[in-house]
Amino acid sequence: MIRLERTSDYKKVLSLEEEVLGPGRFARPSFRLRENNEYNKKYSKVYCRGIKLLGSIRYSNCTINEKVGLMLGPLIVDQKFKGQGIGRELVNKSLKDIKDKDIVFVVLIGEFEYYKQFGFEMDYNIYFSLNVRKEKVLFRTLSKTEKDLSGKIELF
Repeated sequence: MIRLERTSDYKKVLSLEEEVLGPGRFARPSFRLRENNEYNKKYSKVYCRGIKLLGSIRYSNCTINEKVGLMLGPLIVDQKFKGQGIGRELVNKSLKDIKDKDIVFVVLIGEFEYYKQFGFEMDYNIYFSLNVRKEKVLFRTLSKTEKDLSGKIELF
């Protein structure tokens, strides 16, 4: 079952994050960019089977030239359940549930080969304040009118 992340899930999500991504996660640009920002609780979700939390997807608020968007990440899945479609379900469900007309785009730092199935594209016209490899910056527009954004991605 996929549902919104609750305050009571916080420790379980952190534990799963530690187990899956390890201590090296703090050195990753995506973590460093998000470290002083709250997650957007309206869109962050967990995947559960019974009382067991098997996956999590979180979003942070961001802008590009005053256009409001979300940064996806981290997406984590318990390694014992890897390859069962849990990550795919979390991404699909969470993107489908973004109904706020003010949210123009979703951006992430990740692997194009995985995220292209969700409509993400490489975009060399947007960038973060930290040095992130260009091919890792992926973008998906949610707006029919705002397709070509360019500039710095700012998290808040």
